[in-house]
Amino acid sequence: MKALYALPDHEVVNSLIPDIGKTCLSNDEAVARIRATPGMVPVAIDPQSESGGTGRVLWADLGDHPFREWQFMYTVQSLAQGGLIGEAFTTDFSILHDDRILADPIAPSGLLFHISRCGSTLTAKALARSPRHVVINQGGPLQRGFWATITRDFTQEAEPSAENLHAFRNLVLAMTRRRRPEQTHAFIKFISWNTLYMDFVMQAFPQVPAMFLYRNPVEVIASVLRETSAVLWAKGRRQAGFLTGLDWQSTAAMDDVSYLSRCFARYLELAEQAPGDVTHVNYTNINPDNFPAMIRQGLRFDAGEEEFALMLEQFRFHSKDDSDKQQFRADSEEKRESMADADKQLIQRECAELIDRLDRSPANLFARSE
Repeated sequence: MKALYALPDHEVVNSLIPDIGKTCLSNDEAVARIRATPGMVPVAIDPQSESGGTGRVLWADLGDHPFREWQFMYTVQSLAQGGLIGEAFTTDFSILHDDRILADPIAPSGLLFHISRCGSTLTAKALARSPRHVVINQGGPLQRGFWATITRDFTQEAEPSAENLHAFRNLVLAMTRRRRPEQTHAFIKFISWNTLYMDFVMQAFPQVPAMFLYRNPVEVIASVLRETSAVLWAKGRRQAGFLTGLDWQSTAAMDDVSYLSRCFARYLELAEQAPGDVTHVNYTNINPDNFPAMIRQGLRFDAGEEEFALMLEQFRFHSKDDSDKQQFRADSEEKRESMADADKQLIQRECAELIDRLDRSPANLFARSE
């Protein structure tokens, strides 16, 4: 399976929907098409317009397809391969400041941040099993495109100005529009490195509860090294300076374990310091017995016993297999054993104290007392 989630969202969408860039609509024209087409949602953001301006939003009609795939980009891929994507076009980034693009939006009921490979996909896919829920699982435009646009390719801070926050809120709400009559609630799971923008997101949605999910970074890094990640794609690019807090050019020479340890330590540190209504959950506590409490307490959302039973079915399956054919298999020990001792020690030096503090935090739903 090609790791679509590791690549810039506009590049992926342009490859999946090759004609999407052929039609560029004015904001007024686009608003008319968006409001007339219930399945029309943003699918990516290209940080640079053809004239070198402020960027472009890529829109596509995804119909009433429920977002059940393990990532948003695989939904787009599946629909594209099946010839099931309708009209597609681009607009200027400025359309995100126009409230007319909001056609029956569902305000988010919860936000999910995470360190990566820590049960966040399981949590999001469990929520998505309810037909009432719109779950944006690492939505394309929310991954890189939006942030690269407002930071001018990570050369400046993502300023939480009124203008930027307005654009972000409208982007999220344009993605969570009601496309099926039974849909009543929405949840957003961000890509892992968006944890560094948690403060920005929480300012955009100050009344929405959030959870930060995390895991022993040794296991996380072992998993990333087996597959890949958007964080590894960024190494040696300007974005890596933002992810690590180091000079971006110096990251090209870093070995992958040192680089990833630095990135994940920053996630953990900022998650611990996060303002607002953010709770923490260690991967070791994500199980069928605890899941209802995670959602009820962490997201302040009570789905009811019947709906929870439906969501708990996800725990039987591998979260990255959308066919529900591959059974879940615990692999934490296997991942730890796959790492060299020197690498484990390096990761522990960077992250162990931060993990310990999160485990004991009053904001942790299953805090350790000893």
